[in-house]
Amino acid sequence: MTRLIARGRRLRPLVSTDSDAYKRRPLRHRLKIAARLLGAAVILVVAPLALRPYLTQNFGVIATGRAYRSSQPTTRLPEMIREHHLASILNLRGGTPAESWYVDEVRNARAGGVDFYDLPLSAVRRPSRRELLFLIDALASAPPPLLIHCRAGADRTGLATVVYNLYVLGLPPEKAMEGFTVLHGHFPILGPQHLHEPIDEYAAWLKAQGLEHEPSRFRGWVRDEYRAPDPSKDPRPITPGARFPV
Repeated sequence: MTRLIARGRRLRPLVSTDSDAYKRRPLRHRLKIAARLLGAAVILVVAPLALRPYLTQNFGVIATGRAYRSSQPTTRLPEMIREHHLASILNLRGGTPAESWYVDEVRNARAGGVDFYDLPLSAVRRPSRRELLFLIDALASAPPPLLIHCRAGADRTGLATVVYNLYVLGLPPEKAMEGFTVLHGHFPILGPQHLHEPIDEYAAWLKAQGLEHEPSRFRGWVRDEYRAPDPSKDPRPITPGARFPV
């Protein structure tokens, strides 16, 4: 029911409180406010995690005294070598002699008497069989303490941490997967989710076969069962050293 009220010389309709339009307007307004507040809360939580790899060293302990993870060490590498008594470094980022960070890292590792392993991986595609076998063998042969890093220390370093958990520490897949964590800036969307596929498929294979995880079983599965276009064979033994003369 609508009444007319006078304001000056004009008459304005006054909507009664039982009007559907009146009831809907405040609800829409409250929902908009709630959505904005929720969006702001998500930004406040996610933004620091997403930016952490680029604003800090993104350093983490995988196994105390045995393995660590970080983003690109840059100028802090000599300090990290001394502080953590590093014996080896695994670089997953790639790099060439045309990039100063790569040259500095190789030279700092050499000056510190640290073995340098060079294994470029993609952060957004499924790893090949050869890449996974090289990663397993590098993690198994690199003398501890080992530092693993890529550019941000989030995705490729997350995969290497998971594989370290599986093969070196012998953790089951569900526990090993904790190496992928938002606390180090890993968000499995827009590509990095493909890095989960080998571990998810291995866990599904174990369940289908009624088997328990064993480190040697994982490596055998990668070589013989993993779905990949490259051949099922062992790669050449991995040795420390840069891919380019520096």
